[in-house]
Amino acid sequence: MAGVGQLPSPDRADRRALVIGASPAGLAAALAVRSAGYTPVVLEQAAELRAVGTALTLWPNALAALAELNLADDVAAVGCPAEGNQIRTPSGRLVDDVSGQAMREWFGSTGMTLLRSELIAVLLNRLGADAIRTGARCVGVTSTPTAVVAHLADGREETGALLIGVDGLHSVVRAQLVGGRDPLRYAGYPVWRGIAEYDLGRAPGSLSMGRGAQFGMFPMRGGRTYWFASLRMPPGVARTVTAAALLYDRFASWHPPIRDVLITTPAHQIIVTDVYDRRPLRRWRSGRVALVGDAAHPSEPTLGQGTCQALEDAAVLARCLRRGRTVDDALRAYEASRRRRANGLARQAAMLGRIGLWQNPLSCWLREQVMTHTPGRLRQRQLAQRFAFP
Repeated sequence: MAGVGQLPSPDRADRRALVIGASPAGLAAALAVRSAGYTPVVLEQAAELRAVGTALTLWPNALAALAELNLADDVAAVGCPAEGNQIRTPSGRLVDDVSGQAMREWFGSTGMTLLRSELIAVLLNRLGADAIRTGARCVGVTSTPTAVVAHLADGREETGALLIGVDGLHSVVRAQLVGGRDPLRYAGYPVWRGIAEYDLGRAPGSLSMGRGAQFGMFPMRGGRTYWFASLRMPPGVARTVTAAALLYDRFASWHPPIRDVLITTPAHQIIVTDVYDRRPLRRWRSGRVALVGDAAHPSEPTLGQGTCQALEDAAVLARCLRRGRTVDDALRAYEASRRRRANGLARQAAMLGRIGLWQNPLSCWLREQVMTHTPGRLRQRQLAQRFAFP
């Protein structure tokens, strides 16, 4: 993706909103503040916006949040619906099945898969490239009763009425807001992701769970498949091994079409990331500064809710800024509305990360029995905790 230009700065500081980070979460936050009457200034540390990452899944709650931001149709135009979601054993035995029809009846939509770069393009097209300043690495924040200042690595400063930290897992804004110890926590596994030249047709999304291993697949537009895999492994080891060979050795004997999906994935397009999170925070804001997305509630990917929760953040932030009498009132309301839900889902994701990579045969059998025999009404309530956006 091409680099973007510099924003001239004639805007009044009391109507400027500084957004730290141009990820999908950052661009969504910028659109949120604009909808409330502020001029967004997105400060991105990279020299240019590039197409990094592979694909992501958006669930009904994310699509509802996008609808509030008037972006649902634009995203639907590039995304591929997943007709529900299934969980299987390595042999292919079905242990849980939520159909696309059921998801539509319960939540108004089903899941959707698209490239991360496609989501960024949709958001950037709506926001406009002139709202983004690249090569602008924030190294600190100073607040006063009437304004907030972002200090950049090259000595420049940007002033606004509020500042939204959307700078991810290694957030500078969070570090300054929290202070003290806020260590990264290794989840015990890396995740490999890739896009295969394999057509799943109208198949549902799927997750297959074995002993200390998982493999997920979702259909994409253009006859492609987005997949991800995880294995229990010490930190740093995954980057030292050849991904294609390791994954083929571990998963080729699993049920079809996993082997073919791996074979049709270009080896150089497989990326691997060690999974980390941080402890949930009780405070996401201070004065005119607030956190959004992974900066506020970094989560393991087991629920597929990382980007979804960031989009919820953006939609609620927009609501609160429109309703709040002051910036402080608005950010206080945003934190109160979002903290319990997002932190709760992050805790669930961490728990599922442990359960999903159980290795003991008896524990794995018990996991399958619980999934197979969960009553339908209870399953619906469990999904509502995740997919119903309030």
